Amino acid sequence: MGEAFADWDVNTFQNRLSMLTNGLLLAALVIIAMATLEDVLKPFFIALGIYFILKPGADILAEGGKFPVFLSYLTMFLLFVLVIVSTFFFAWAQTQSIVGNQDKIDRYNDRLNERYVNMKDWAVFGMVLPETAENITDGQSVLASDLTQMGFLDEGDKVMDLAVEMLSGFGSVLTTSVTVLFFLIFIILEASFLPGRIERAWPGDAFDKVNIVRHQIEESVNTYIIVKTGCGLGTAAIAGLIMWAFGVDLWFVWAILTFFLNYVPYIGSLIATIPPILVGFVILNTFPLLILVLLLLLNQQIWGNVIETKWAGKALDISPVILLIVTAFSFWLWGIIGMILSVPFIVIIKIVLENIEATRPLAILLSERAPTLEEAWEDALKDGRLSFSENHKLRELQKLLGVSDEVMTSTAGRIAAAMVIKRNKVNLLQLELIEKSADMTSLDLALAGLVVGKLDHAFKPALRELIKLLEEEEEEE
Repeated sequence: MGEAFADWDVNTFQNRLSMLTNGLLLAALVIIAMATLEDVLKPFFIALGIYFILKPGADILAEGGKFPVFLSYLTMFLLFVLVIVSTFFFAWAQTQSIVGNQDKIDRYNDRLNERYVNMKDWAVFGMVLPETAENITDGQSVLASDLTQMGFLDEGDKVMDLAVEMLSGFGSVLTTSVTVLFFLIFIILEASFLPGRIERAWPGDAFDKVNIVRHQIEESVNTYIIVKTGCGLGTAAIAGLIMWAFGVDLWFVWAILTFFLNYVPYIGSLIATIPPILVGFVILNTFPLLILVLLLLLNQQIWGNVIETKWAGKALDISPVILLIVTAFSFWLWGIIGMILSVPFIVIIKIVLENIEATRPLAILLSERAPTLEEAWEDALKDGRLSFSENHKLRELQKLLGVSDEVMTSTAGRIAAAMVIKRNKVNLLQLELIEKSADMTSLDLALAGLVVGKLDHAFKPALRELIKLLEEEEEEE
């Protein structure tokens, strides 16, 4: 204990304090810039987000020289535009079917007012909601009167009229599309020249370091985009089917909202269930409404907490508290777009911080956890491949823990063997790690016939023995 405190001298404290102060100052400058230059920076970050959405597909098209890089991005961009335009056209058409139907709006107002009056008779809500005014104007509902008293509506407004006004502005998000398009074109053009420029600007070891950061950012953000997009599509599709089955108007619009808010961590999909539940409150009786709420929440939980977790694992490795603070602050700064863009942004910041030795403590504070070597190998081997970013993180953790190459090989082989036994399948990476670790023991011949594919149960005893021997060797180390 005394030795640990001996290393913590005045200079170390001053360096850490200086680093923290500079970090807070830099954060303040970034916040001021984001608030002041919103009209420029917001389209740029939207374009950067679209670039990362297009990149996985463009890389597949360009793989092996089948397509020129720019043509690959152009193909993906045209496909992206086709999907977006088709989606928003259908949503606009569905919205217009409500906006242009005054009889339906009046029926909604009457039904909503009826449900609200009934709700005021409930003991819980009756204590909270205001008393109905005696001087209700002609055509004004009880709900509109109460909202007017509370300052949410102007005199004479109707609740559904306010909702229709909000829906009629659904297409306003396209106002910055031209600026985003120009930024996207130049980002795609710059991406192919950037590695060469970095190599000339920072030759030697500096280039390797910058290249590692670039690879990590691309892998982490691409993983986030792919997982979030896939889970968002799944969540939105099933939610849309549920709403359509229950006769919820604007079900396609709410499904789109579910897809976009899925990019907001933890709370996005839950927020997206509020509009369809409110519509269901107006048009459905109590029991169907409860079933609708249950199905929507169950759908969100399955995709968000089961499928997404199994798919991505701990890919982001960002503290949940930090994520919630960042998304809440981004909403205050840039609205919904800020919430969607905030996660990739904080991931990029964390990767940069963890690759600079002086700022690595800040990156650790941003992390969700400090994994052990075993946990790090388990996370890395979940998807059956060892990416550039995962390999780099494992090597950095090895340096941090002061672990030898033998222990790294032993741990990797032991985790791989345990996964093979659990899943009854062997992939190429697991086979290579098992063979390397088996060479350190007397079981190399016993596992010589192990091949990729379904596990032959005859190898299970040898694999269990391998795990036991490797554990004993690690304890001796």
